[in-house]
Amino acid sequence: MNTKYIIQWKSKVNGRAGRGTKVFELDEAQQLAQELNQEYPEIDHEVAESAGHLGERANQPAELNQEDQSLTPAEKPAGEPASIFSFQE
Repeated sequence: MNTKYIIQWKSKVNGRAGRGTKVFELDEAQQLAQELNQEYPEIDHEVAESAGHLGERANQPAELNQEDQSLTPAEKPAGEPASIFSFQE
C-alpha cells in the first residue's frame, strides 16, 4: 500500500490552520506545497501523511485543532453549527 500525503497549512498572519482533503503522492505533494508557499508567502504549507481516511480530525496536531476555537459563532463557516450550550450558575 502506497503512503498518501496531504497539504496542511497555517497562516502566519492570524494563526488559523487547516488540512487539505485531497491526497497526493509524495513528490506531487512536495511540489504543490513549494508552489503554494511561493504564491502565498503569508501562509506556511507543508506535506503531511494522510490520516488513512478523509476528515479524521483526531490525528491532527493539536495546533490545527485550535482553529475552530479561534472563531466566534458569527465567523464560523455556514456549514459549521454554532455551539448551543451555555454554562451558567
